[in-house]
Amino acid sequence: VLGHSSPAETWFAEGPVRRASHGPVAWAENGAVLFASLASRLQGNLAEETARHFEALLATVEEQGFPHLLRVWNFLPGINELENGTERYRLFNAGRAAAFDARYGVAGAEARFSASSAVGSSGAHLVTWFAAAKSPGLHLGNPRQVHAFRYPTDYGPRPPSFTRATLAPPELGQVLFLSGTASISGHETRHVGKLLLQLEETLHNIETLLAAAPGEAAKFPDLPAFDLFRVYLRESADLELVCEPLRRRIGPGLALHFVEADICRAELALELDRPQPGAVLGVGGDDLVAHGVHVGRAQAQDARALELGAVALDAADAGLVLLAEQLDHVAAALDRVREEGLF
Repeated sequence: VLGHSSPAETWFAEGPVRRASHGPVAWAENGAVLFASLASRLQGNLAEETARHFEALLATVEEQGFPHLLRVWNFLPGINELENGTERYRLFNAGRAAAFDARYGVAGAEARFSASSAVGSSGAHLVTWFAAAKSPGLHLGNPRQVHAFRYPTDYGPRPPSFTRATLAPPELGQVLFLSGTASISGHETRHVGKLLLQLEETLHNIETLLAAAPGEAAKFPDLPAFDLFRVYLRESADLELVCEPLRRRIGPGLALHFVEADICRAELALELDRPQPGAVLGVGGDDLVAHGVHVGRAQAQDARALELGAVALDAADAGLVLLAEQLDHVAAALDRVREEGLF
């Protein structure tokens, strides 16, 4: 975590929250949304290990009655490094696709892909955290970009299994989950080696997606109406270079959360992701689940809110979600956030 960004993130839910775990997956749900995490130790056969990882994920959401993914965050150690001559992100994609194919069939898998991201991490575990719902959301493409799941084989034997964004089902409100977005037009990386041009291309991609709201959805807000973006930077030294031009571009009201991480393509310098304004699952900002980095940016909006989950972004295995009995592992991070007056 870079700059003054908070080291932890929590999700809150109104009403009773049930927590459980099975095998590598731990989850919490409130009857409307399930939020979960899993971590798989990697031992040198990434494609097969990723397939087993996602097989466990998909089995869990089906068994728990939340079969529709809304957003998936992946943290992969050495994402751009080679394993047996192949980039690890490409092996990850092959394993993820194999798990979806095995569960839904090749023809049915595309309809199950949701908003997602994958960035590098430290440690020895593939870590995934995700949100899922009982009914399907609307998975969206971007007019400026080829669907990731239809990339040519230039990017590996299997393309990435995600959509550019997912609009939550109506009962959860007009909530847009944005995939990790970077400087890609069509399927090609743009502005290699030019940080600020990559930033502008990335923002242009997000604005294009927001402007292309489907007919059945309310018009998506403009960028300044969002409350928060997470910015992944490949190089921590780029923090000061990015902050001012990004702030000029998006205005003063949007909070920025910076994390140092390798991006899925070695030539990409940064990536942005975020849910939609209010960072809330639920109409009016307090119906269901609030999602905010800065822990208290969920602002304990409702005194009745119960903790659904927490994420320690400075954990040894970056991005590990901590649920229920695991929360003691993130106590120090939460204490730091409280001391900073964010809770």
